[in-house]
Amino acid sequence: MSKIPALQNEITVRENNGADVGTRPRINMNEGPGISITMADDPVNDEVDITFSAIGGGGGGWVSQFYPAPNFDGNKGAYATMLMPDEVDTVIRQSVMIPSNASSVVTAAVVLIPDASGNLRRGVTTNFARICANEDYQIHTDSIAAGQVAVDMDQVECIDISAALTGALARDIIGVTFTRYASDPLDTIGETVHYLGIIIEGI
Repeated sequence: MSKIPALQNEITVRENNGADVGTRPRINMNEGPGISITMADDPVNDEVDITFSAIGGGGGGWVSQFYPAPNFDGNKGAYATMLMPDEVDTVIRQSVMIPSNASSVVTAAVVLIPDASGNLRRGVTTNFARICANEDYQIHTDSIAAGQVAVDMDQVECIDISAALTGALARDIIGVTFTRYASDPLDTIGETVHYLGIIIEGI
């Protein structure tokens, strides 16, 4: 890439109106976390146009929201939990909302602690609609078919449910049905699984 010859028409770069950083014939711009840079040559105005954007279009920074289980009936240590026992299919229903300052969802997961390691057979169904916007409660429906995910004993596990939130946006209220198919032989944990709640993270 060509540049202005050294010591000719060099540019001094200053940071935040403070000390000079350096005097060089070329400036390199690096994208930082959550920031994208778009540059375009503008021959009409004899300049290069530089646009800085927050990734996701937000600007409010990282958003993280945890929604505790709705009806505690047990515990794992000091954690209040809902019990999903072995050999019994258990259905837990919970309502959560995509935070209003989340431009896009990065993480949507059910948080669990299993009493033993093995494969958890689970399924997910959802309804979602914009809250306080005169939308039918099931204008959107989605699901994750029954299948297995590996979990480890006594670990705080995050079971991804984002595939059941396709198209969900900020201020959408989500009705989540999470089912453990513990009676199925493909569920190999053999012990209780503790349900803590749902975490939503975004930018």
